[in-house]
Formats: sequence, C-alpha cells, structure tokens
Amino acid sequence: MSSKHDGVQRDTAAQQHLLTSPMCAIPGDDVRLAKSPESTPSNILPSDPLGTSGSQPREQAVLLWDNVTYEVDTKVKSTTTNRVILNRVSGQVHAGETIAIIGSSGAGKTTLLNVLSGRITDGRLSGKVLYCGAKRHPGSFRRVSAYVQQDDIMHTLLTVQETLLYAATLRLPNSQYSPERKAERVNAVLKQLRLEGIKDSQIGSTKARGISGGERKRVSIGVELLTDPRILFLDEPTSGLDSNSSQLAVELVRKVATERHIAALMTIHQPSARIFNMFDKVILLSQGHVIFFGPTSSAIDYFANIGYQCPVHENPADYFVDLMTLDYRSEETLVESKMRVTELAYSFLQHKLKLAALEYTKAAEAAQTCSRNVDHDAGYNAAPLSASDSPAVLQARNGWIYEYKTLARRDWLNLMRNIPFLASQAVQSLATALLVGFMFFYLKHDAASVQNRLGVLYVVALNATFPIIMPALYAFFDERDIMLRERSAAVYRVTTFYISKATTFMPVALTSSAVFITGVYFISHLTFGASKFFATLGVLSCLNIVSISFMLLVGSAVRTMDVAFVIAPGIVTIELLFGGLLANPKGITPAIKWIRWINPVHYAYAAFVQNEFSDLQFDCIPGSMCFLNGWQVIQAYGMGRFAIWQNAMMLLVIAAIFYVAGYALLRWRAKPKYIWV
Repeated sequence: MSSKHDGVQRDTAAQQHLLTSPMCAIPGDDVRLAKSPESTPSNILPSDPLGTSGSQPREQAVLLWDNVTYEVDTKVKSTTTNRVILNRVSGQVHAGETIAIIGSSGAGKTTLLNVLSGRITDGRLSGKVLYCGAKRHPGSFRRVSAYVQQDDIMHTLLTVQETLLYAATLRLPNSQYSPERKAERVNAVLKQLRLEGIKDSQIGSTKARGISGGERKRVSIGVELLTDPRILFLDEPTSGLDSNSSQLAVELVRKVATERHIAALMTIHQPSARIFNMFDKVILLSQGHVIFFGPTSSAIDYFANIGYQCPVHENPADYFVDLMTLDYRSEETLVESKMRVTELAYSFLQHKLKLAALEYTKAAEAAQTCSRNVDHDAGYNAAPLSASDSPAVLQARNGWIYEYKTLARRDWLNLMRNIPFLASQAVQSLATALLVGFMFFYLKHDAASVQNRLGVLYVVALNATFPIIMPALYAFFDERDIMLRERSAAVYRVTTFYISKATTFMPVALTSSAVFITGVYFISHLTFGASKFFATLGVLSCLNIVSISFMLLVGSAVRTMDVAFVIAPGIVTIELLFGGLLANPKGITPAIKWIRWINPVHYAYAAFVQNEFSDLQFDCIPGSMCFLNGWQVIQAYGMGRFAIWQNAMMLLVIAAIFYVAGYALLRWRAKPKYIWV
C-alpha cells in the first residue's frame, strides 16, 4: 500500500514539474528553423509514460493534456442529470506522430478531439491542455493548428486547384508570400496528396458530379496543410470512404506528419487491421474513460497481459471496440459490459501509474523545450504563441481590401458557374415580363384602366420580393456554412465575407429586374417618358436592394435552411398584404395600421403609383363613378403621404437597417464561443 502511495506521489510531482516547466524556448521572433537533423534538439528526453523507447531521447510533447474532464447537463422531462463525457483523460502527442482516437459511438472521441483543438462550446471543462508547456492562447493556437471536419464543406463549382489557390490566397500572408510562391505551395500540396491528376476537376456535390469522396477528403486536408500547421486534427477522415480510399487517406496523413514534423490526431470509428497498424499510437475510449493509450504495436500484448487475448485472425481494432462497447441486448449483458469497461479503465490506470513513476521522473530531469519547427523554404517566422502573446496575432494576415477582392472574385466565379441559378433568373424575368405585359397589354385611359394600372404596378413590386429573395437565400446558406468553417481558422473577416455576398448577388438581382420592368413597361404601355421609366427603374432597384438585405438578415439570423424557408415567405406575405393594393391603408384597423410604416413594399408601391398616375387624365362616361385624374387615385389609395424620392430614401434606410442587423447577427454567430483550459 505504501509503495503504491509513493508511486502516486512521484507521479504527481513529476507531472507538476512537467506542466509548469517552460517547454518552448524561442530565441526570438525572427528566428527561422530549417527542417534538418541539426535544427532539432538531440538532448531532449520524452515525457512519454506510455512510449516504447524507454529512455531513448526524442522531442518533447507538442500538446499535452492532463486530467481533462468534460461534463454536460442532460434534461429528461423535468429531471436534469449530470453526464460525464470525458473522465480524467490524460496524454500527449509529439511532433511527427500520428495518433488515432478509437471507440464506439458515444465513447467521447469527437469530444476529446474538440477539447484538444479548442472547439468545445458548452458544458463544463476542467483539467489542463498545454501547447509546448504553456497555456494556449485561442487566437495563437488557431494559427499553429488545423482542423479537418468530418463533412467536406467546399465550394462545389470550383476546381481542386482553384479551391487550394483561393485558400492559399486568403490564408497565407502577403508580407511573406508572393502570388508565385503561393501557387508553388499549392502545387506542392497537390503533389504530396496525389491530386495532380484531378486538379482541373470540379469538387462537385450530390447533385453535380465531381471528384470522389476520397479525393474530396484529400482536398480538405490539403486546404489545412497550406499553412504548414504544427498540429493537425481530423474528425473521422475515413467516414463514408471505401477501404482503399480510407487507407490512402490515413497513409498520406501519416506521411505528411512525418515529413513535415506535424503532430496528427484523428478520430476513427473502426479501422481495418492494415489502417490500425499505420498509427504510431492509439487512444481507446469507452464511456469517457481511457482504456488504453500507447504504441499501436504494444496494444495486443497489453490486453493479453490483463486477460483479453485478441484472436489470431481477428482485426485488433474490431476486437478492442467490441470489448469497450456496452451491450444493450439485455439487462444482464448491459451490467456485464459496464463492469468490463470499469475493469479495463482501472487496469489501464494502474498500468499508467507504473510507467509514469519512471518516465516522468526522467522527464523532470531533462531540459524542457519544445522546438517550433518551421518550413525554412516557405519563409515562416517563429513567433511567440503562449498565453502571454500580444492580441495582435488575432488580426487577419492580409488587408481588408485584398480580402474583399479575393472573396468577391471567388463568389463571382461560383455564381457565373451556377448555370441553373442564372438560367432560372433569366427565364423567370423574361417569362414573367411577357406574361404580365400581355396580360395588361396596351393600357387605356378609361375607368377600367385604373384597376389594371394598379395591378401591374403591384406585380412589379411583387416580382422584386419572392423571385429575388428565395433563390439567393438558398445559395447563401451553402456559402454561410463554408464561412463558419473558414472563420473557425481565422481565415478572413466577417465584414469582407458579408459585403462580398451583398455585392455579388446585387448585379444579378438588378439585371433580372431591369429585364422584367423593361418588358412589362413597354408591352403594357405604362406612361411613356424617359423620366417616368427611369424613376420606376430606380425605385425598383431600391426595392431589390432591400430584398437582398432582407435575405442576408434572414440567412444570418436563422440556423437552418428549413426554418428560413418558412420565416422569409411568411414575412414577405405580410409585406404584400400591407402593400397598399389588397387593403386600402386608410381602412386598416388602427392596432396594426403601423405595419405599413416599416413595410418596404408599401413605400415602393406608393412611389410606383405616384410616378404612374401623377399626370394622367381619365375618360369618364357621364353618370358613372370614375376618377377624373391620377391625383384622385393617389389620394383615394393613400399613396401621397411622401414624395417619390422620399419613398426611395425610406427604402434605402430600411435596407441599411437590414444590412446592419444581418451583419451583427452573422458576426455573433461566427464569433467563436469556445471553452478553453
């Protein structure tokens, strides 16, 4: 009993020394380290209690986590219970290592990966996660780490090479990289990930044919490798891939980690035996407990020593996952499997304490440094990345105008290749113009023409709402998901993305509306005159601007597309109801009469009516009820409160409010709300 207690004390003291020692010695901000044997310290002893090298010298841990615990509150009916997702998890990863986190569904694999990468957003997190022996600074850590998500969210209409080029253009600083050098880096990544043969192929999607799933995954990895990260996190990189593609993906990750001296951690559900043996180390998780963490080559022997011999012809990964998975087939099997998991977790804890007592003591006597290996050829500067870093590292690398021009160019290229969207806008505007124009063909100046003129102007206002908002909203949601992924790596500002979206959609909306109003105006024979026509076109353009701003507001405020496609039509329908034709503003119930003053359709329709009717005279049959002139119509329908230019200004004010509100909501949604330890 005394021996075990002494071992624990030694372990605790050694860990305390390790966690408080300066593991990163940075000579200066301008120091550049070449990737050569001479640039790597040779006298560094590992803090690796589960390593295979014993006292073999090697580089100190790049990332170390100690006693990490993560809890969340789950509510079932009226009862709130505490659920422990990770339970005192510890470990470390060295440069050049590839580590797999394996476990069944619900074991805590992705949670552990998100904790280590700094992507946990709620719950309670405790313990320590250190980068080079120091507490991580969120902004700095994002600069030296990269995260490959399980879902490969990319611009489907860009080619592989274009995807990497735009990523390099936005991510790599202009102060260190010329356009030629960025292109060279892209070519190097294409070659390293074996993507040269498909570099001119579009990414594609489920609806448009493109590259294969394995190739998409390699492109996603390539995007993250462009910045030469120190640590690479991958969430289920083999998910949805066949065995050959899965093997190639893991093989390339390990090769890149070794060649670039990168620490790589990935979650993987149930790898094949061949893939399992590719990893340097493996973390086996079950119900938040570490069942094993150590070299892959020693896993089978470890389990055999505690009484669980893996059959000769069985995949070790399958066998280990079966051991760790709870069996819900019956109450008896569930209790038995829970006891087995508890036993496995306890056995590994004892195993870890025995090794830690020796290895951490040796590590405490060694020099505690963590070299920042930098690609000398790429021109990377070694900069401080500890908790005491200046907030300046959080700023974007490139200028605002450069970011905006790059994003606008990428957005415009995507839009011009979106043939279905462009074709639908062209066909819709032309077809609707012809239909509406001939429906109200050659308007006259009798009593019946009053109703027809009011109707055609209302259709003009209607055409600047639904046909503009809904297709653009659909396209914006795909772009927003990509932005959220890229913003998590601090690739660019929210403002540049937001303004790029607004200015990209605007020309298409204005062109479509111009085609529509030109056809309707001359076919239906609205009041001829250059001033009349351009006034109508100007007000319609203002309403288009409002529609784009409303689309951005809804797209920024709502989490899912399904909800957005319910909210947006509902609000637009209310705007049309209070537009001024379906219900005379003078007769609306006072309790809801105020809605028209915040309704952009009302201002646009009022301007259209004033512009069309102000100089008209009507032919009235004696004895019949008839408007004598256009001003009587304007007054009767309550459309004369503001002048035409004032209505146009109100539209622009509403658009500005929508733009600002949409930006604020998007920035709030895009701002990381991560929990760090």
